[in-house]
This record gives sequence, structure tokens and C-alpha cells, in this order.
Amino acid sequence: MNSKFLPPIMIIAIAIVLLIMSAGINDAGNRTVVQYPTGKLLVKFTPGIYMKWFGTATVYRDVLTYDYDKINDGGTSSMNQQGIDVRYQDGGTGTVYGKARFSLPNDEQTMLALHKAFRSNAGVASKLIKTVTEEGMNLTAGLMSSEAAYTEKRSIFTQWASEQISGGKYQTELKQISTVDESTGKRVVKNIPVITYGDDGRPVHLKSDLKEYGIVVNGFQITDWNFEQKTLNQISTKREATMAIITAKANAERAKQDALTAEEQGKANVMTAKYEKEVEKERAVVMAEQNKEVAVIKAKQLVDVAEQQKLEAEQKKLAAAEYKQEQILRGEGDGEYKRLVMEADGALAQKLMTYEAVMNRFAQAIEKQKWVPEIQMGISSDSSEGGSNAAALIDMLSVKTAKDLALDLSLPK
Repeated sequence: MNSKFLPPIMIIAIAIVLLIMSAGINDAGNRTVVQYPTGKLLVKFTPGIYMKWFGTATVYRDVLTYDYDKINDGGTSSMNQQGIDVRYQDGGTGTVYGKARFSLPNDEQTMLALHKAFRSNAGVASKLIKTVTEEGMNLTAGLMSSEAAYTEKRSIFTQWASEQISGGKYQTELKQISTVDESTGKRVVKNIPVITYGDDGRPVHLKSDLKEYGIVVNGFQITDWNFEQKTLNQISTKREATMAIITAKANAERAKQDALTAEEQGKANVMTAKYEKEVEKERAVVMAEQNKEVAVIKAKQLVDVAEQQKLEAEQKKLAAAEYKQEQILRGEGDGEYKRLVMEADGALAQKLMTYEAVMNRFAQAIEKQKWVPEIQMGISSDSSEGGSNAAALIDMLSVKTAKDLALDLSLPK
């Protein structure tokens, strides 16, 4: 290398080193306060390069976080501690756990005032934010008893603490109250701090350190509470006593209600029995009415049947009279017919039928007799005597019958 180029190169290198040492970089999420050798202050809010010109640079976080949770999650909070100890109005102690987030001012004048007062990011966190937060927690605890904080005012505690941290402490005044001392059982008068409210009905706040330096609370939460064992025992005892009273009242009310229920049930049973009897009565009346209607219908049916039978009997009587008249007329006609026939031929047909029947009977009777003996002993006689006797008998009977019938068997000339 030529020696004549060495000095310029060295000068250029030194200039570059000095330039690098005079410049800085502001990272995203930070702001940097630069103080020049002349005493001038500058705040670099945006990410990027800035020139220090051999001045000093103080880096602040845009958002500072205060983690006072019960469990340290290992995050990158600006401050970490396990809870904030507080003392309540009745002297009881406890611990409040939660998280808070604070945004630093975005205008240069306020940021420079904050820098002049606390000089560093850690100073703002520990000397301002931590102090204001813990003071707000204790002032809030002083406005209520530990028992109230445990049982009924947890949401109120969160609201009051957030308002006092962000807007300034509440203006308070002492108020006398009469209460019973639990240790002695005597009534005592106590002075307790209460919030002062303005004409608009809102709490009156004192000067706020955070507002003075443009710090805004943009995240606040309480995650848990711890109370000293004495307070827990006291609360447990009171709760058991309260539960016993509530149970006794409930039992008394239940007994009263049971008595009323029994009375009402008795009345209901009486009314039920009464209405059951009424129902039975109505049912009997209805059944009687039905039976009456059925009986009337049956009686009417019987009357109708009797009327019908009477009509049928009259019809049968008329029919019988007609039949009788018919038979009489028929008999008279038949008799007259027969009389005329008999007068015409002298009842010849009847007489012949009668004669024929009688002769048949005679013939059958005579046929069975033995007119000629089969064996004769002694003097012999004419063998035809028996036959003539039979013929004589037949002739005699024929004559008698013909005479009785007045039947003339002779042929007309």
C-alpha cells in the first residue's frame, strides 16, 4: 500500500467509528430520551436511527407492566412481586393479587418532565407506578371491612382501586357509626372514613400523580384475594351462625308453612269429601232420573204393546166372526147341497156305501164260521143243510139291512 494513502484512510475510518458511536437505534415498543452535550433534550418516539452526537440516551418502554399476581409466570413485566399487602378498615390484613398496565405519555414535553423527575425506566416503575398502585390498594381496603371485602364488595374493591390509581385518591371524610364490639358485646361509636361525593354524584378525587405525568392506566385487574386466618375464622364463625339462624328461620317458616299446608289440606279434604258427596248425590239423582225415564218408556211400551194386542185381539175376533160366518154359510151350503142330492136320488150313494160295508162285515164274520162239520158221528144227513142255513142267514141279514136303509134293490121297469 502506498504510504501517501494511509493517512486519509485512517481519517475516514476514524470518522466512520465516530459516526457510529454518535448514532443510536430506537427499537419498536420503546422511546429514547437523548441528552446532547449542550444540554438539549430530545425524545425519539418512532423506531429507527437517531443521532446522539456524543450525548447520552435513556431508553423507556412505551408500556410499563406491574405484575403482582399470585403465581409468577416468568413474563417480561417491568415489575414482578407476589401480591400487594393491604390493611382493611377493621384492622384485618390481607393480600391482593392482580396485574396492571400503564402507558407512558406520547408528547415530548410531558415525557421530558417524566424523565427529569425519575431519570430512568426503572425509576418510573418503582418510584411512581408501584407506589401509586400500592397506595390505591390500601386506600381502597381502608374504605371497607375485611369481611365486606371477602363477602360482598369484591367488584366494588376493583372499581374503587382502579379509579384511585388512574384518577387520584378519593377525598374522604370521617363518619361516626354506632356498632357492637364483638369482643365485649357493648355498643361503641367509631369514626370510619367514607368517600366524599360532589354535586354531580361522583366521587371527588385529589391530585393524581399519574395524570400529572401523562401516564394512562389501560389495563387493571384483580385476580385473587388472601385474608389472614383470623379474618377467615371470624368469617367462618359468622357464616355458620348466620346459616344456623337462616336454618332456624327456615325450619320455623317450614313448620308454619306445614301447619298452613295441613290446615289447607284439611279444608281441601273437607271440600273434597263434600263435593264427592255432592257428586254421589248428583249421580244418584241422574240415575233416578234415568230409571224414571226408562220406567216411563217401558210403561209406555207396555201400553203400546197392550194397545197393539187389543187391536190384534179385536182383529182376531173379527176374523173369528168372519170365519164362523163363513163356516156356517159353508155348512149350510154343504147341508143344503147334500139335502138336495139326497132328495134327488134318495141318498142312494150313501146307502150303497153303507150296505156294502155291512155286507163286507157279514161276509167276513160268516167266512170264519164252519157251517159244515168236518167229522160227523151218528146218523148221516143231507150235507147241504149247513150251506142252506148260511144262505138263509145271509138273506135274512140282507133283507134287514135293506129294510133299515130303505134301499130298493129291484131294477126299475
